[in-house]
Order: sequence, then structure tokens, then C-alpha cells
Amino acid sequence: MDGTLTPARLKMTEDFAVWFRKFIAQNEVFIVSGSDIEKIKSQTPDDIFKNVSGVYASMGNEFYKNGVRIYAKDFNAPKELLDLLENYRQNTKYGGKLFPNYIERRRGMVNFSVLGRDCPYEERIKYKKWDDENKERKRIQKSLSEKFKDLDISLGGNISMDITPKGFGKEQTAFLLRKEFPNSKIIFTGDRTKEGGNDYALAQVLLKLGNAQIVQVENPQDVVKFFSGK
Repeated sequence: MDGTLTPARLKMTEDFAVWFRKFIAQNEVFIVSGSDIEKIKSQTPDDIFKNVSGVYASMGNEFYKNGVRIYAKDFNAPKELLDLLENYRQNTKYGGKLFPNYIERRRGMVNFSVLGRDCPYEERIKYKKWDDENKERKRIQKSLSEKFKDLDISLGGNISMDITPKGFGKEQTAFLLRKEFPNSKIIFTGDRTKEGGNDYALAQVLLKLGNAQIVQVENPQDVVKFFSGK
């Protein structure tokens, strides 16, 4: 969603929605997102949400078809992990204002943001710029990955990271889609397909399964340009 089909945490633009409606009428299109279903619905026009071939929410731990939930699976985060996330929040070196909703439990995963997900858009941009220079998220990611070998920790969006049990990440959708479409070429567009990003594992599994193409994008305009050949 964020950085691919919509600007980060904002609604899909009308120009993109017009193009996307035509695109999904001619192609099998699945949305795969780390966001929970309520955030996806808030950013996506209702007709698009219901007319895409399917929506994998919360890293693929919930699946919706025609607007109806088909399955869901969950993850009970250990107290040790939650305590560490609280500690990272309390001891951040970021000097800006912090906001609520920094440990968000979603279906099958935990999303963690030192800044807090209830931040205004302008504060999100400020934190991203600071984090690009200071690498706070990468340091936290490395520390957690070393401590919790049974978890996958990947950077998501501009301010957060996604934490899932191994096998509960976006890559699970690759196996499901390849099983459903054994002979079709799968084209995956994402803004976090490079190592460390929360699209990386999915991209790598698709490539291993074969007959797939990975397209790194930075915004919805890149998606339009790629599929329009412009």
C-alpha cells in the first residue's frame, strides 16, 4: 500500500484510482500489505477493495476476497519482546515529539514505531529524515534479529518495523499465489524490495519459485509508468 499504491498513510489519489480501476478490470491483482485491514480500507476506495482479486492484510495473515475475510491467523508476542520495544521507545535519541500507538498488535504480527503511528504526516517526514541519517531502525532491527532467532524483523514504510514469526511474513503469499496460478507470470511491485525491507522476503521467494518479475518503485506514479510503458 504505502509508497506503492498510495502515499504513506494517505488515501489513494483520484488520478491513480481512475487508472487502477481500469488495470484491475484487465488483470488479476492482489494487494499485499503489512497494514491491518482497517487501514487498507481507509486508504482504498471501497469498489477497488472489493474488486481486486484479493487482499492480503497484516503481512498475509488475513486474506479478503470480494470484501469478505477468508482466513486469519494470529501471533501472541512474548512479553520479553514487548518489554524491549518499550525500552527502545523510552531511550530513543530522537529529539522530536513522540506520539501514541507505537506498539501496534496486528493479526499475526507486531508493528513497532519509535515515533508512534498516530503522528501527523509532517512528523513522519521529519522522523524519516532523521532515521535515514542516524539508522535507529536498522540498529533496532539488527539487535532484535540477533536476540529472537525465531522471528523476522523487517523495516516497513518510513517510520516502523514489522515483526512476525518466521513464515508469517509477506513471503507466505508467494506460495499461495504460485499454487493458485502455477503457470502465470507474477509481477510484484513494492517500495521495500531491497534487503532489510518488508517486501524483500516476498520478492526473493517469488524469484526462487520462478516466472516472476520484481519491480522496485518509490510511489504510485512509478507503478503507472511501469505498466503503461512510459
